[in-house]
Amino acid sequence: MMMRNILTVVFALLLSLETLGQGVPDSISVCPPEDTPEVSDPTMDRGSAARLMSAAEIAVAADTIIANYDSDWTDLSMQGRLQFDGLPMRVNVKIYMKRGESIIMSARAPIFGEVARVEVNPDSIVLVNKHTRTYNSQPFGSLGVDTKAYLSDLQDILLGQVAFPGHGRLTRDIALDSQWIAMPEDNSLIYPNPEMQVSGTEYGFVMDSSCWQLNSFVLMIKPGVVLETGYRYGKEGWTLTLDISLPKKKMHGEVELSYPDYNPSPLEFTSLTGKYRKVDFKELMKF
Repeated sequence: MMMRNILTVVFALLLSLETLGQGVPDSISVCPPEDTPEVSDPTMDRGSAARLMSAAEIAVAADTIIANYDSDWTDLSMQGRLQFDGLPMRVNVKIYMKRGESIIMSARAPIFGEVARVEVNPDSIVLVNKHTRTYNSQPFGSLGVDTKAYLSDLQDILLGQVAFPGHGRLTRDIALDSQWIAMPEDNSLIYPNPEMQVSGTEYGFVMDSSCWQLNSFVLMIKPGVVLETGYRYGKEGWTLTLDISLPKKKMHGEVELSYPDYNPSPLEFTSLTGKYRKVDFKELMKF
């Protein structure tokens, strides 16, 4: 049962984001409290009522977000530990990314060693059960995503930056064409216009208005399924949280991660020839 729970959690973490079809940023821009940049716009009202932001406010905010982008990395890795509802222990994880080419997430459990992989390439996502030597793969076409932009966008969102499926990271033009809502307690919601939403879903970004850092990414899948990825930044590392709300169940998990190593030891894709059997998802979850 423990092994099945571990596999379920590992696969759920990335499958939840795959449903959208996004990407990721190049690096996490961290602004500890003592280094928080000021957004000096006299039109900004920090009142308690939610309101639409003006074009001037949006332009200032967008420029601050864009200034934090770092597009120089080619590959990176992060180490951490995963905890999720139903797991009796934390699982060690390593995430390796090659810009625009691959995302590999490896999970290791005490005693068992490496138990599962999630491997994303420009064509498909592959889920691997290392214990039973089985796998399941899905082409991106079946997920309803733009395969050309998908992988880089997913990388950006996983790393905590604002990216739009099929449209790349935030630009001034995209910002001014989106709806920005100032909310209480220094939070703001970025809601993309309908043309930028993914068919069958709705998504938005909740930002910390004090430094324009991503607080959470919210994905609503009809009917009644909401996935929220949260970001907490510290001096030594950061935490990626995942909350899944289903019609009759809620789940919570988090991964404590190191900040990216830009000179990493790479992970290679699993060689599936001969040793592994392709099975359906139900069979894949068996221990």
